[in-house]
Amino acid sequence: MSYQIELRHLKYFQVLAEELRFRKAADKLFISQPGLSRQIKQMEALLNVELFDRTKKKVELTRAGVYLKQEVDLLFSHVENIKKELVNIEAGNQGELRIGFLGSAAQKIIPELIFKLNKILPGVRTNLDEMPNKLQIEFLDKDMIDLGFVRIHQF
Repeated sequence: MSYQIELRHLKYFQVLAEELRFRKAADKLFISQPGLSRQIKQMEALLNVELFDRTKKKVELTRAGVYLKQEVDLLFSHVENIKKELVNIEAGNQGELRIGFLGSAAQKIIPELIFKLNKILPGVRTNLDEMPNKLQIEFLDKDMIDLGFVRIHQF
C-alpha cells in the first residue's frame, strides 16, 4: 500500500514546528502524542528526510524542517485565501484586495485609491492594514497582502 502526503500531515508538521513539543502540539491538534509522532515519522519517510532533531529534552527543526515550515506556512496562507475568495464569490463579491500602507499614505493616497477602486471595480472589497515598511515587504513576500505603500529611504 503506498502512502502520500496529505494536508493533515502538513498541518501536524506546522503545529509541531511552532510548538517544538510533541505533547503540546498533540493537545492543540486533539490527537494523541503517539499518533502525532507516528504521523511525523510517516511524513519523514515519505519525504525521505528528517524534519526534526529529537532528543529526550527537546525538539528542533532541521534545515529541511525550517525550509518546509516556510513553505507550509505559505501553502496554508494560500488555502485561507482560497476559502475567503470562495465565500466572496458565493456572496456575489468579485474578490478582495489586501493593502498594506504607512500612516502617511492614509491622508491622501489611500482615500483616493479606494474611491477610484470602488468606482471602477465595485465588487472588489478592500482590506486595509497600516504597517511598517519591513512588515509590508514580508507580507508581500508571503502573499498576505496584495499591495503595499512603502517609503524608500535613499542614502
